[in-house]
Amino acid sequence: MSVYPAVPVVRREAIFNPSGAPEIVCEVYELGSHRRTPAAVRELTSRQVTIGRMMSTGAKDAAIARDLGLSLRTVRAEISALIAGLGAKSRFQAGCLLVRRFG
Repeated sequence: MSVYPAVPVVRREAIFNPSGAPEIVCEVYELGSHRRTPAAVRELTSRQVTIGRMMSTGAKDAAIARDLGLSLRTVRAEISALIAGLGAKSRFQAGCLLVRRFG
């Protein structure tokens, strides 16, 4: 199934309803995903949730490390654990799953 016909609708929605845009982008992403059953989700640590929320604002790994007083290597390890914990295939998909899970 192609998601390309939905792109103009997503763009329009992002303009007229910016607060709902992340949800719509995630819906379109899931429509195009080949995964039919959700992966098992592990419990996330509070640090992983914090990092995930910072990622969702567009913060770069180095900025997250600086703001949390962590090394860049630790932040990247936590992001990898976060992606695995959510059962995501990519950083983008992890962001979508975080939006659905935590708003």
